[in-house]
Amino acid sequence: MLRLDDLIDSVLFEGVQQEGVRMALEGSTELTYPAGEILIRQDAQGEALYLLRSGVVRVSRISLGGRMRVLGDLYAPAVLGETAALGSSARSATVTALEEVRTLVIYRDHLERVMTRYPKVLWNLAKLLADRVTQLNDELIAAGISTEASMAQSLSKLYLHRLEAQAAQPEMLPISVTDLSHRLSSSRETAHRLLKRLQVRGLVKILPNSVLILDHRGLEKLLYQLGEE
Repeated sequence: MLRLDDLIDSVLFEGVQQEGVRMALEGSTELTYPAGEILIRQDAQGEALYLLRSGVVRVSRISLGGRMRVLGDLYAPAVLGETAALGSSARSATVTALEEVRTLVIYRDHLERVMTRYPKVLWNLAKLLADRVTQLNDELIAAGISTEASMAQSLSKLYLHRLEAQAAQPEMLPISVTDLSHRLSSSRETAHRLLKRLQVRGLVKILPNSVLILDHRGLEKLLYQLGEE
């Protein structure tokens, strides 16, 4: 059963009058996806916005050359599919459940009515999109420096997302060398070599199918140092 609290703590409804949150709730549908199921498929027409209430999803994209790139993991609470929900554009990425996830779905026509009556929702959505652009710029800057900088940035971002989501042991990143190669658009050998270099520096520890962050501050410092070279 949907509750007001399922929406009121979302960044999308921050500062929105309770009547506006209730209006959004009335047009929401609750959907649950098991681990491995696709919530959003790249290039499909988008008609809804998803509020991730529990669980973790992975965002990935297939390039024009057919290569898969992992864009990142999102932890609840999070907003998914906001770009396509605002217009008629196709989905830009695929979103897959890494574990069972619970979502609230708000379709475009109802979302438009809510935003028309309560413009604060539109403002919050604009802030969310601005934050996503800033994150993308950070990733592009890191990619322009070196693959090692991209790895440091990717590991740091995942740690901060887990910390913000209050995940158990946020420093224990559930990510494999293969996952990292997909995030960096590099070979598995390159990803493993760079990860070993970070381990030698005492910044991380490589574990089976996971990476333990030993020194997050040092990881961020390394990123700045690489940018100055």
